[in-house]
Amino acid sequence: MDFNALICPVCRAALCPEEGKRSLVCGGIKKHTFDVSRAGHVNLAGGGYDPNSGDPADMVRARIAFLEEGWFLPLAEFIGEKVAERGGVCVDAGCGNGYYSEFAAMNADAVYAFDLSKHAVEYGAKKAKRLNNNCLFAVSSVYRLPLMEESADSVLSVFAPVAEEEFLRVLKKNGRLIIAAAAPDHLHQMKARLYDTVTENGERGDLPKSMALAEKKRVSYVRTLDKNAIAALYNMTPYSRRTSKEAAEALFALEKLDITFSFDVYVYEKKEQI
Repeated sequence: MDFNALICPVCRAALCPEEGKRSLVCGGIKKHTFDVSRAGHVNLAGGGYDPNSGDPADMVRARIAFLEEGWFLPLAEFIGEKVAERGGVCVDAGCGNGYYSEFAAMNADAVYAFDLSKHAVEYGAKKAKRLNNNCLFAVSSVYRLPLMEESADSVLSVFAPVAEEEFLRVLKKNGRLIIAAAAPDHLHQMKARLYDTVTENGERGDLPKSMALAEKKRVSYVRTLDKNAIAALYNMTPYSRRTSKEAAEALFALEKLDITFSFDVYVYEKKEQI
């Protein structure tokens, strides 16, 4: 499928491939051109983009090492099922390295995957190229998506900010927003090893206010992680930035650890405007 819903991040005119070149060009009064990398991704973040935005390279590498082992597979499969109920065009807003984009692509005609981390987007694009799937990866903020209005059948927001106004703009009538967030007991055992007091995860405060909640499902299970998986999990989370060196070393010394993975998945529908 052609990715024909892209718009220029500068003038908001439609974007299309430039004939004979590895670039996208807009149809605005002043032509804006965006080069497509050898990996297959493109920077559509617009002016003022900070190359250090989003997750840094070390966190992206840890997330890849962890996710590619399938520890979050039940969540990814459930998200894929929800995408399949609408099919069509899916937007992964805050896609990271594209793990969930891949499962969306198995159940949609086309997937637009956006993230501010150039490291994550580059990995996702390279893998999509190897798999020859229907994903397009681009650097972009979820608050200003380079997409036409009402161009998406579903939007994914997996551990990413919920930009409700922007998601409403790009969703078709009766389109769906699928949100995945940490449930109260997610990673409880790891946090108990790192901190004296363990605080449960609260319900996120950016859930949509102008959309109808169609479904809420908890995906929860326990897995036994070995040393490598423990280290990768720790390094891909924000805890790696706010934990003492001593607590981290004690965690890394464990040969194995049972950990609860627990996620709340919300499915919202865009209401008809009266």
